[in-house]
Amino acid sequence: MIYVILNIGIAIYLTWASFNVNTKNMRNENSLINIVLLSAFTAILMVVTMLMVLWGPERFTVFLEHTLLFLVALIFIVISFYFFGNAFKRNNFVTFLEVVFILLALWISATKIDVIDYTRFALESFPLFKGEFSIYFSITWLGLYFGFFVFFLPGMSVLILMLCAENAKSRQAYQRAILFAGAMIFAWIGSFAIVYISEMLPMMISLYTGVLAILVTFMTRISVQDKIYDTLTLVSSLLENVVKFAVPSAVAALFYVGLRPFYDTARPVYIAVVFAIAVGAVFACRLVAAAFTKLSNFRSSNYGAAFEADLASIDYNDETSDICNKLFEIFQNRANVGSMKVLISGGNHELSTVFASKGTKPTLSTRDPGLEAIRAQGINIFMKNEAEGIFALQQKSAEINALFKTIGAEVLIILNEGRHLVGVIALGEKRGGASYDEYDMQVFDKFYSYFFVFGYYMSNIANASVVGTVNREIRMSAQIITSIQENMDPVQNPKMDVGYLMVPAHNIGGEFVDLIRLTENRHIFVTGALNGKGISASMSMVILKSIIRTYLNSTHDFKRLVAKVNQFIRFNLPKGSFFAGIFCLMDFETDTLYYINCGIPTMLLYTRAYNNVIEIQGNGYVLGFVKDITPLLKVKQIKMNAGDVIAITTAGLINSHSLRGEQYGKDRIKKSMTDNYMYSGMRMCAFLFDDLKRFMAKELDDDITVTMIRYLDKDSQTVSDDDEEAGDGSPDNN
Repeated sequence: MIYVILNIGIAIYLTWASFNVNTKNMRNENSLINIVLLSAFTAILMVVTMLMVLWGPERFTVFLEHTLLFLVALIFIVISFYFFGNAFKRNNFVTFLEVVFILLALWISATKIDVIDYTRFALESFPLFKGEFSIYFSITWLGLYFGFFVFFLPGMSVLILMLCAENAKSRQAYQRAILFAGAMIFAWIGSFAIVYISEMLPMMISLYTGVLAILVTFMTRISVQDKIYDTLTLVSSLLENVVKFAVPSAVAALFYVGLRPFYDTARPVYIAVVFAIAVGAVFACRLVAAAFTKLSNFRSSNYGAAFEADLASIDYNDETSDICNKLFEIFQNRANVGSMKVLISGGNHELSTVFASKGTKPTLSTRDPGLEAIRAQGINIFMKNEAEGIFALQQKSAEINALFKTIGAEVLIILNEGRHLVGVIALGEKRGGASYDEYDMQVFDKFYSYFFVFGYYMSNIANASVVGTVNREIRMSAQIITSIQENMDPVQNPKMDVGYLMVPAHNIGGEFVDLIRLTENRHIFVTGALNGKGISASMSMVILKSIIRTYLNSTHDFKRLVAKVNQFIRFNLPKGSFFAGIFCLMDFETDTLYYINCGIPTMLLYTRAYNNVIEIQGNGYVLGFVKDITPLLKVKQIKMNAGDVIAITTAGLINSHSLRGEQYGKDRIKKSMTDNYMYSGMRMCAFLFDDLKRFMAKELDDDITVTMIRYLDKDSQTVSDDDEEAGDGSPDNN
């Protein structure tokens, strides 16, 4: 009865598969669907036949077994001509041959092969030759039947398919032919195994439908395969699957057959032992396969997690050449990249090659027409053959091809900081002739932030002109702060004066201020802090600042912008990253300030009319903790009047302590605002920081970031005696 149950399962699977064949990118899809349908019908008929063996009439059962015999040959005939159809254009002659072979199979199965014991699926046939020939050629009709239809015909067809694919010089077609050959070899091995075991356990022949089920599964997968693998990946994948599936199956089958004599005398023990051995074999082989895939000589095609771990392990305290070689090694080991070049913007609208694993070191204009066309579409990861599939780039395909030829690349990773081009990472062909596919592009896009960190480092920190024995972090601190300040859009509207101050406690940190001009009458201000200290936090901060500007090119809804930034922090920055800050949008036409509190602890409003300071930040939620923060975001607004001053500070200021353990707090900020509201924003920040230093009388405990926003009118007066001194935004360090 167990064989009936197994065949019912096989029949259900094949029936399901026949309705769910993926025909995308499939050639001769009708032939393949016919193969699946025939296999499903064969499995169903096998179930009916086995039930007839148990309870049905003999003659009808014999007829069903003859029908099954014919269907097996029919399936392999259709498979053979499916291979021919992939090699040649189908014509009337090919169709005629297929019909001839089908009729031949029907004639042999019906007239030359007998069922001698229908309860055991036992078959018998006469010798093909009589007389003297039978001495030299002891071939029976049954042997000819299976030898020709199951082995010779499919073998010749797949061999012809391989030769045609090689002559066509199509790597994809040749790989597909190789995989088809592998599937057929598996089917032949399975056929021999089933026939051999059935000599001891006759009913095992009924599980031949399982061989057909696995064969058609392989064929449907191979037919839609558009990814090209290198030899090492194919071999490692094959060995992994052999260890994971074939080995435990073989072990279970051997013990099932070997312990069969105990079935009648100790059936419960026999079943328990065979089941335990099968489960143990599966578990052990999966452990071996898992260890096998971790070997350095073998790679998994799903390398995303390992790729991210390697990228996160790059130490930017190493020498520049070591960092570049480390990145190339990661691309080699995980994505099987054959070569890599790094081009960095050096000013004068020029990209210079700072690293090349091999080949030339080209120089490229940032105004290259192919590169500009790609950047105009907002694309960061671009494959060489993508231009034809994007309508907006089709007219620029010649320029794009010239760009790839100049660099010698198959994939470009374009590093943008807003509208500014930082550099390009150019990846050459994969080793072993494989091609980049959709999975590669998804992985590269997912971990784009790591590439941006590398590009930013090469562009701003690993500067060949920076020499000497200056402390590395101090040098990086100066460059990062300078970069941030240079990339701000100063507010030029006469209604507003903005000052800011950023002082890291340990040379560099994750706090920042950004001013972004949208239009003449609309400006965005961002103030906040990413968690962490040192180089890692500062790199994440630079990435976040760049991403905000990038999102503004396509996102015009204020709340949606913040939600997208939250998703970026959650899924792209190092695990555990979060941002506590505030996003402000100033509309000068309506004199209205819109803002979303994302965990900023202090936002104070001074009103000149009442000479008073109040807190207006309200409640807020830090970004990066939840996947979708949209329901938690609240857009607030205030009407700005002449003389109003807004102070925004991160937690470092209010949480600073004096030597006596007293907290600086918000009241001192309020007093500083009230005392100095007539000064410029920059000068107010400097006064506040000077007061903090006097209060602490020691080194800073945490990073300090302050933004002062003063709203002016034509009658407003600003104390300007020392504006020039404070104009660079640098606090008094004495």
